[in-house]
Amino acid sequence: MTVDQTYLIFDPGKNGGYAECHNGLNDIILHKLDSSADLLEHILELEQTHKGFVRAVIEAVPPYAGKNIPSYTSFKLGHNCGFIEGVLRARQIPVEFLSPKKWQKPLTGLKGLTGSSRKKALRDHANRLFPTLKPTLATCDALLMAWYKFNNNQ
Repeated sequence: MTVDQTYLIFDPGKNGGYAECHNGLNDIILHKLDSSADLLEHILELEQTHKGFVRAVIEAVPPYAGKNIPSYTSFKLGHNCGFIEGVLRARQIPVEFLSPKKWQKPLTGLKGLTGSSRKKALRDHANRLFPTLKPTLATCDALLMAWYKFNNNQ
């Protein structure tokens, strides 16, 4: 992993977001996944300024909707993940996947939490690690994935 590369780290969830990381964790910009058009425009802009130095990480989505993931949420999750991966691969930006189990393993206090209480605990971790960035529920997962990636030489 080269730190002078730009990494886009995506949480493709229903209300997801992404972290744009320059120089590892030294320069991070958080984005909410508002629209497909905005995301595509942003990727095209980054390509022009960082040609050949853009990499991406996408949170691996579960293969099926279980009792903790309503079907409408899993559809949006799969749709977002497919769109993001498709755009990145079409632009020939290298993509890797990171499972939630892997990036959440070093975080304490998550055991037994589900739904909104788990999401709030993740946001609290992100706020503790990056207080100046003011992560939201939409951007905390992407930021914590970035923290994991750059602290574990992934």
